[in-house]
Amino acid sequence: MDPLWAELINSDWHDYRGGGGREDRIENPKWLSGFLMRCGVASRPLPGPTGREALRRLRSVLRRSATALMAGKAPGRRDLGAINRCLADAPLTRRVAAEGEGFAVELVPRVGGIARVLGEVTGSFAQLLATGDPARIKICANTDCGWVVYDESRNRTRRWCESTGCGNLMKVRRYRQRHRRTTRARRLQA
Repeated sequence: MDPLWAELINSDWHDYRGGGGREDRIENPKWLSGFLMRCGVASRPLPGPTGREALRRLRSVLRRSATALMAGKAPGRRDLGAINRCLADAPLTRRVAAEGEGFAVELVPRVGGIARVLGEVTGSFAQLLATGDPARIKICANTDCGWVVYDESRNRTRRWCESTGCGNLMKVRRYRQRHRRTTRARRLQA
């Protein structure tokens, strides 16, 4: 499953088959409900227009930042400022909890709602910046798709958002293109 930051970026969905379709999944109640649950926030009530706009703004910040990282650059100062504001607006406290025979320290959000969602998403991106490998951020090789993925493969060769979706589609397209060329060549020889 994609990290929260990538899932939010990819909520600007494009028809990977090349049909030109596009959907802002932030406006899709089913998608938004599932995303909120992944962020640890109750999915009801769904965020209103202001909350959805905050998600779209963060999506733009994260896409620009991820694109900069893919180019070997640091995210822009404004974008880092926006990320830090989201983190500051969703503070965490520590709590000691019993765990088996011992204890564990848990991080507990002090806010809920959209501020927590923004904090969870930016927290996942901040974790990437601090401990991840930005060179593993990639865009699906299907130009009709454009999804951002974090390549966790051992040899860093992931090319597709999903091998069963875009991967198969592109392999079929290449096969058909090769087949057309050989068919045309045979016709010319005949």
